[in-house]
Amino acid sequence: MSCLSKVLFIGIDAGDKDLILQWTEEGYLPNFKKLFDNSAWGVTQSPIGLYVGAIWPSFYTGVSPAKHGRYCYQQLQHNSYNVQRISPRDVKAEPFWNALDRSGKRVAVIDVPKTFPSELKDGLHIVDWGSHDPDPAGFSVWPESRIPEIRERFGSDSMHSCNAFRTTGEEFRDFREALINRIKKKTQLDTYFLEEGNWDCFLTVFSECHCIGHQCWHLHDKHHNKYDASLIDEAGDPLKDVYQAIDTAIGKLIETAGSDTNVVVFSSHGIGPHYDATFMLDDILRRLEGKKPSQLKHQMAALVTPLWKLLPQRLRKLASPLRKKARISLDVDKVPPTPTQLAKRKYFSIPNNDAYGGIRINLAGREPQGIIAPGEDYDALCKSLSEDLMGFVNATSGEPLVNRVLRSADLYQGENAHLLPDLLVEWNRNAPVSKVYSPKTGTIHGEYKKCRTGDHKPDGLFFASGPSITPGQINQPISVMDLAPTIASLIGVELTGIDGKPITAVTDPR
Repeated sequence: MSCLSKVLFIGIDAGDKDLILQWTEEGYLPNFKKLFDNSAWGVTQSPIGLYVGAIWPSFYTGVSPAKHGRYCYQQLQHNSYNVQRISPRDVKAEPFWNALDRSGKRVAVIDVPKTFPSELKDGLHIVDWGSHDPDPAGFSVWPESRIPEIRERFGSDSMHSCNAFRTTGEEFRDFREALINRIKKKTQLDTYFLEEGNWDCFLTVFSECHCIGHQCWHLHDKHHNKYDASLIDEAGDPLKDVYQAIDTAIGKLIETAGSDTNVVVFSSHGIGPHYDATFMLDDILRRLEGKKPSQLKHQMAALVTPLWKLLPQRLRKLASPLRKKARISLDVDKVPPTPTQLAKRKYFSIPNNDAYGGIRINLAGREPQGIIAPGEDYDALCKSLSEDLMGFVNATSGEPLVNRVLRSADLYQGENAHLLPDLLVEWNRNAPVSKVYSPKTGTIHGEYKKCRTGDHKPDGLFFASGPSITPGQINQPISVMDLAPTIASLIGVELTGIDGKPITAVTDPR
């Protein structure tokens, strides 16, 4: 078969490297086995502390979060105490395929997360046809003239959002089948456009490992606090089924692309148990500052939860919208402080997804009513607050609650570093958290009430194969920012003004 694309990039959103390694060794993933045997491959490093929301923008811009400015689906507005939803259009650096397009290269981009359609001269950009956590703007395409063709041939993503409270084996089986069917349809869509040929670069991303990892980790991990053997008898291990379907898709696309194609496969970041205390962080910070939460809110939340559990399952399903509203209004961890309240505090939590907590210092000259002076006062507060957080214990397990507290300024430099949290709290994720203790605060209780049982780990995997690429493991970790210049280099384009560098083991002929 002739070469249909000079570079074929296949992204596996949140494909866990440890599961891929294990199931490849056990023989469940034959196409990953071929990648390990025939590729230059290695472990990738994601942006420390910000990798959940910053990983894909860091991949496609080739710059750090301190430059592109995107690390969470919600972020604190600059010069404000308000939180706003972040759109892909808020990313403050351009995707590398725009540079490829200006160089006269023909590019296709399909479902790379957290993007909006680039107006490519002779290319194709499909956004959120079938993605995890799609943007509210929804499915969109450049050129728009191809939308009817896509809908007629491949339909649309019936799932839209994978987040839901599932409790029965049937619900989990249906969820697994919906994701596997989406993988098959995505493979058909990719194959259809790949076979147009004459692509310099063809990029596509599968998001189903992300969805299944969040929702079904407790069906895989026998040590998870929500593991239920009887439920496993009904549902099996949906993670393994989805990973096997992804493996099949990879084999099909590589075969379709042709033997002369340079193939890059990237599993972005991993999945493990959703054990953290991000949902308690602002309560912890309030207590450290001597500000106690409203007891009324606690009492009302304590009343609503047991009443809900008494309802039959059928009625729970019908009442879910009301329950959501009730939880938002009653649960103390769901009631965000008002801007007026934040303006009076020395520090407070800000959105950073869940794997790491994010803390903002109310800094004079940066925040509208900043309290803490820059320089010595700021440094002293960061130091003392970090020490206080390191003093907390997970009262259930007896282990430290926090592994380490990182200062963003030590990790990230760039024109948009002021948008990042000041402190990043790395949780000890060995056990679930519901009760924490510190000599300064006493015991603090909390309950994680969301539907996700799995959450992210930072490292991923990278594979590159092609006629001039020597197979073998690359021992040093690879930054996700290095992937864009590596892909560009494989088709003869040098990217400028970015942080990433081409991976020499891939781009230098042997």
